[in-house]
Amino acid sequence: MLGLLVALFPVIHLGWDARSFAASRLSITTEPASQTVTSGQSATFTVVATGHNPHYQWLKNGVAISGANLPSYTTPPTTSSDNGAQFDVVVSIRYNSITSSTATLTVNAALVPPTITTQPVNQTVTAGQTATFSVVANGSTPMIYQWQKNGASIAGATSSRYTTPATTTADSGSTFAVVVGNAAGNAASATATLTVNALLVRPTITTQPVNQTVTAGQTATFSVAASGSTPMTYQWRKNGASIAGATSSSYKTPATTTADNGVTFAVVASNAAGNATSTSATLTVNSAPAPAIQLSSTSISFANDVVNAPASQALVITNSGTATLSISQISATGAPFSVSGFLLPLNVNAGQKTTVTVTFSPTSAGTVSGSLSIVSNAPTSPSSVSLSGSAVAATHTLSISPTSLSFGNVTTGTSSATQAVTITNTGNSSVIISSITLSGTGYSMSAGGSPVTLTPSQALTLSVSFDPTAAGAVNGSISVASNASGSPATVSLSGTGVRQNSVALAWNASTSAAAGYNVYRSTVSGSAYVMVNSAPLSALTYRDSAVQSGTTYYYVVTALDSSGNESVYSNQVSAAIP
Repeated sequence: MLGLLVALFPVIHLGWDARSFAASRLSITTEPASQTVTSGQSATFTVVATGHNPHYQWLKNGVAISGANLPSYTTPPTTSSDNGAQFDVVVSIRYNSITSSTATLTVNAALVPPTITTQPVNQTVTAGQTATFSVVANGSTPMIYQWQKNGASIAGATSSRYTTPATTTADSGSTFAVVVGNAAGNAASATATLTVNALLVRPTITTQPVNQTVTAGQTATFSVAASGSTPMTYQWRKNGASIAGATSSSYKTPATTTADNGVTFAVVASNAAGNATSTSATLTVNSAPAPAIQLSSTSISFANDVVNAPASQALVITNSGTATLSISQISATGAPFSVSGFLLPLNVNAGQKTTVTVTFSPTSAGTVSGSLSIVSNAPTSPSSVSLSGSAVAATHTLSISPTSLSFGNVTTGTSSATQAVTITNTGNSSVIISSITLSGTGYSMSAGGSPVTLTPSQALTLSVSFDPTAAGAVNGSISVASNASGSPATVSLSGTGVRQNSVALAWNASTSAAAGYNVYRSTVSGSAYVMVNSAPLSALTYRDSAVQSGTTYYYVVTALDSSGNESVYSNQVSAAIP
């Protein structure tokens, strides 16, 4: 109905024209927008409206804000209590008003730079394991993290915890730290160090303790060697029970007694990976040491020794006990016997031996007896050795074989085969050969130097040869002068020198060109020829010296061309050797 009235009386009662009506229309073209600030900051809300000379009234949470009568409103510095407050504005002109949409104020707490409250700590792992470093930080969020290894950023390590890949011993000593940041700044943590130990290996006993043998009153030491990860600990056991304080790789017992005989010792080696127990070693404890004397013989006999030719034998004294053997006296009875080769007191360590010399020096033929007495600290002292000896008169004899040498026929200017003469001492005493002389033209001898001494059964060999310089029989001899009975001994020598014959050949040159010639010989006329030259001859002469007296020889010659082809035999010539 009001609308009808307006339509009937627009001009008479209101007096508006079209322009004034348009100016009176009111609308909001830009609504106030929500704002986000940090506590302590101000927020500004703005509105844009159309209409003639509009009036503004801002409201906070539905309550008009005193003095807030402009198109924009800036709050005082905000506090956290302003968070979520709602702001809108009433825009009005004369008889019309309109309220904007509501804008919300978000007030964030003031930004706080990062502070690290829990630092990363050092880590120790075994090779192949991982290590985890972590940090706790306070400050405004969002918070970002960047871990570093040895000062270099680690790709992808951007959380408060960082776990390494599987480690190796090369990683040992590496340092790790983290930088924590937010919008207010950043903070660097302390540095943590990574220690990577080698992979733990259980102990292995590589050298077992060994049995020990000692004498009562001595100590015994048992030792072991073990491989595996360190640190390694040890615990020795005696008959299965742990020994207090025995915690090293070796164990030395207190002074032993015979009651310790047969006791066993073992050790347990341990490390972080486990333990290993050694084998058991047995302790043998012997009674206190004592010397014991042992002689190589309880009787010494000298048989058929030569008068005035001393003979000696060795007596070996062994200490078969466990303490030093001390010999204070060694004496021989019986005129021809003596003992030497020692100084008193004579000490022989346990298990060791010494040698003395017993000598028989007969001055006349016959049989004699005696004894040897040894006084010592052995329980069986004195020890004795019976002595006996027989002496014979000295004999000096030589045997010569053969007593004659025959060399037969030997061509003059040549040497015969060597023949030997052996001179042997067949007596019981040494023979002194004062001279060995050779006579006879053409005979020579080696190994005949003098003087020379031959002991019983010793032999000397002479080498003799015949080198005739003229034809005819030649006799000679070897004379051996010595202190042997029948001196001088003689060896007779015989031999005949025979003349050396030869045949001189000459021939005419071949009518064809010849590269050389061959000479053939036979003892049969006209056949069985044998070549006598070793290589083709370039000369037209040849001397055959390999002929024997009383023989007739037949010769022919052939010619050779440059290709080695040989001609037929020449005419035959003969030569009779007288």
